[in-house]
Amino acid sequence: MKKKKKAAKAAKASKSSTSLVERGYREVASIGGGINADWNVNMISEDSEVWQYAWALIARVRDLFRTNTLYTAYRDTLWANVFGSEGILLRMEVKETEDRIIHTPEEKFLEAYEERRNRVMDYMATKRGEEFKARSMLVVTGKNGSRSAKIKVGDPDVFANQLIERKWDEWQRREFCDIRGTRSYATMRQLRLISAVRDGDFFIRMVKSPQVNKFGFSTQLINGEWCDRFYNEMLPNGNEVRMGIEYEWKPWGLGKPVAYYFIKRQPNDWQFSIPGAFNFSSGALHDRVPADEIIHYARPTDADSTRPAPWVAATIPKARQLDQYELAEVIAARQQACKTGWLYSEVVPEGGMADIQGLNEASFTGAFNARGAVPSQPLGPGDIGGLPYGVKYQPNDPTHPNGNYKEFRQGIVQGQCSGMSGANYSTMANDYAAINFSAGRLQKLDKNEDFKLIQEFDIECAENPLFENWLYQGLMTGEIPLPFTRAKFDKFNQKSFAGRRWQGVDPVKDNQASALAIANKLSSRTRECADRGIDFEKNLFQLANEEMLIDQLGMTSVTTAETPMALQPQEDVTEPDEEDDADEVSDVAKPKKPAKKSRRSARV
Repeated sequence: MKKKKKAAKAAKASKSSTSLVERGYREVASIGGGINADWNVNMISEDSEVWQYAWALIARVRDLFRTNTLYTAYRDTLWANVFGSEGILLRMEVKETEDRIIHTPEEKFLEAYEERRNRVMDYMATKRGEEFKARSMLVVTGKNGSRSAKIKVGDPDVFANQLIERKWDEWQRREFCDIRGTRSYATMRQLRLISAVRDGDFFIRMVKSPQVNKFGFSTQLINGEWCDRFYNEMLPNGNEVRMGIEYEWKPWGLGKPVAYYFIKRQPNDWQFSIPGAFNFSSGALHDRVPADEIIHYARPTDADSTRPAPWVAATIPKARQLDQYELAEVIAARQQACKTGWLYSEVVPEGGMADIQGLNEASFTGAFNARGAVPSQPLGPGDIGGLPYGVKYQPNDPTHPNGNYKEFRQGIVQGQCSGMSGANYSTMANDYAAINFSAGRLQKLDKNEDFKLIQEFDIECAENPLFENWLYQGLMTGEIPLPFTRAKFDKFNQKSFAGRRWQGVDPVKDNQASALAIANKLSSRTRECADRGIDFEKNLFQLANEEMLIDQLGMTSVTTAETPMALQPQEDVTEPDEEDDADEVSDVAKPKKPAKKSRRSARV
């Protein structure tokens, strides 16, 4: 008997374990029944699905960016954090590749730079009580005392660095960077980013011709709908056109892009709102533009994807439902705010129940509404009105907005922000009461990394190719007066771009952490300055010039960090961190000593 019970228990345990194993994937992946009865799966590729629904997706996202305040806030948040007021900063790092003597008019510039550098070095040496000795780039080469610059390999090419940076800043003016001549490069940066977020991808055409401007280089912004998604074809040369982009066809599949097919523009084409309904008069349907003239500004999320979906496509259902819910709440609240109650009747003076459908003006002695069915009573301040015989009053008890409206909206908006790169609920919804100091600090650190990823994408996809093509054209046209050969181009094409950085939530702690990292050789001053958007070399010259000026004016140059002021103890009004809660509780538990009375108070 005991053996039978043990066998039954073992069989039951085996059966339950088997069912658990089966449930691990069977229940989750079940199709057509169970918990997934309303979940239809799709196994088509990313390109195939985007090709079918791109126009609807883009149209809906564009509508949200036009009419939904959450999406306009997201747009401004992206612009402010990815680019900021300074945009993407260029830092040239050109160095000399050979020893040489310079006999050019630019010698005056190098001489001024050398004198500035020596003046600072002499000041610092004198301050330390040392003798100033420095190797000068400038050497006497003529009997009349003329000097030229002697450059060593590895020295910074100061002239080239500052010249290229200055010319790059000049090109960013609207008359040079935009083929229309109406938008500055800062505006064009913002447009390319938000267009890719909204439409999935974006195109920048690089116009290379001495006729466009003195640099021989300009750009044209092209929205994604102009690259014909419905043009798909296998060409006679073996290449494949997929959604308006021609690719090389290799044994392993798609190769590099060869050309882009844009819908040919016609006069007044902006008046037609239906895709494909452009007024074609004659000529070919498309403009075929070689790939070396186009930057495809796209951030794929699938390895096989060629033209990705809008970045915020996953937020469309929640945004639509929340928008309609808020609209319904507003309408319901407005209706109930306008109605204080209703008048109704169950009897008539002759007796019996009232026939609501047959009521007429003679049935009541009161005023009737336009339909002649239910009497109405106008209200005024302090009015007390009487009702006709048999008429009753039913007050209206407003229930909108719903009591859970705020919590419900908060949950939906939080879900939406999860599908928006860099977005956080407190900023997007202007609800800073929902987070504390510690949570806000962690949130800021996390979202700043998202913005850094977008900055790196923008630099890699747009800034680098635009700068390299601009530099090549500028050297070729002579607008950038530097030697132009292939080897010289490689020498001058030494740049680094840096996006904006953010101040910490607690600047004092952040500065202390940076100082400790530098002291322990875990970081460098150059890197710490770069993280804050500061040029280390320029910062050093500014500091040295400031100290020289302070000494010349007879002022002290001692900083507050060296001689901190004595601070009076005061109550900490900032919100404490969570990790400090235990210390605060223990401090509260300790008995406090009575405060000592001062002599002055004792006399009083």
